[in-house]
Amino acid sequence: MLMRILIIGFEYLPVKVGGLAEAITSIAEGLAKLGNEVVVFTPDHGSNLGEPAGSFKVSAFGRSVHITVRMREQNGVTVYSFGGGLLSERDVYGPNWENLLRKTVLFGKASVGLMNGLIETFKPDVIHAHDWHTVFALGLLKKYFGIRSVFTVHRLNKAKIPAHYFHDANLPELAPYPDIDPEHTAGYIADAVTTVSRSYLWEEWGFFRHFEGKVTHVFNGIDCSFWNEELMETKDIPREERRRLVLERFGLSDGKAFMFIGRFDRAQKGVDTLLRAIEVLSADPAFREMRFIIIGKGDPELERWAKAVGNRFPENVRVITELLSRETVRELYGSVDFVIIPSYFEPFGLVQLEAMCLGAVPIGSAVGGIKDTVIDINSGQNATGILVPPRDAFALARAMVFAKELDEETLRKLRENGKRRAREDFTWENACRRYMRVYEGAVDKAVPFLR
Repeated sequence: MLMRILIIGFEYLPVKVGGLAEAITSIAEGLAKLGNEVVVFTPDHGSNLGEPAGSFKVSAFGRSVHITVRMREQNGVTVYSFGGGLLSERDVYGPNWENLLRKTVLFGKASVGLMNGLIETFKPDVIHAHDWHTVFALGLLKKYFGIRSVFTVHRLNKAKIPAHYFHDANLPELAPYPDIDPEHTAGYIADAVTTVSRSYLWEEWGFFRHFEGKVTHVFNGIDCSFWNEELMETKDIPREERRRLVLERFGLSDGKAFMFIGRFDRAQKGVDTLLRAIEVLSADPAFREMRFIIIGKGDPELERWAKAVGNRFPENVRVITELLSRETVRELYGSVDFVIIPSYFEPFGLVQLEAMCLGAVPIGSAVGGIKDTVIDINSGQNATGILVPPRDAFALARAMVFAKELDEETLRKLRENGKRRAREDFTWENACRRYMRVYEGAVDKAVPFLR
């Protein structure tokens, strides 16, 4: 059944901070491609995209705020973006916590203001809200229009909000305590709750159990049309030669190439585990033939540590802290042998699938979406990579030595399996068809006594 769908999210391409924008945009466009009428509400964040489509005033925090609305058609989706006051602040999630909370309240009130004007010509069959920043919009739209809703957790934030923000949003009934969990509140409001991988759902069951009977998973997708060897500048060169050229570009001699790309942080991505693993490996004879390209930025202390490891092992390690274009990253995925994803947790994760699309074999932590997308080499003929325990530098070091020693036929099979799995099992079309079943209430649920 084709539907009218309203999607609310704090990011929408081309406004992007992390992976959230790509996910929300891919879901909206995928649903539109299936024939649904899809409308998006999102803050403008100072981008001024689209044509003026109206304005109105809302009262917020003791004063009147003039809200401007812009509209654009983007790949079959109607996108409304809100400006005015903090909604025009270019720092999407800043510059501080208080401003972010005020921005989310204003987004909620603006969403109701626009829906009030659209409701006679566009009444959604379902509202699909993404991550905690939409809690006020979701609550207000539910309060005033009573439309069926779905709340998707892309990553749990686990922060609480002072109750007065719910009073400011005209939602005092949702604030019985001094501090409120916005994710729990959004899940309580919604008719269905989803998250982006099966394993992440069970790893965070302490949270999701509160929505037992209405919670399920919907895997994200990957756009293999971009992460495609046919688009590489070096597509006509054998992979080993591509690797040699890439390593040469970074001032390294040829050898088995391992790449990390991601944020340098202590909370999630695990670059510290990789750095410790390299130090462990340095005592192994196999290290002489191993090359490491580490790409990312973030925590200054981790950046210094990474650069110190690079300086200590100049023949083996290169650290790049500058931002690389997606096209450059595509060339790297299509040239290196292995991609390392040592995350502590990962709701879904895209790096392993981007790597698989381009024939790099993932070596990743057995957590969340990594565990759901990468089939371990010990699991038989369909294997796509290697899984290791998180936070275990010794296990990661052993896995990398094991990977280095794999014969070419095994590597070829892993690459073929990875490409096929990424392109067939994790498409956005698959994700959007499952979301439609969620909207209709016709999808399997997470049941704790069924595993």
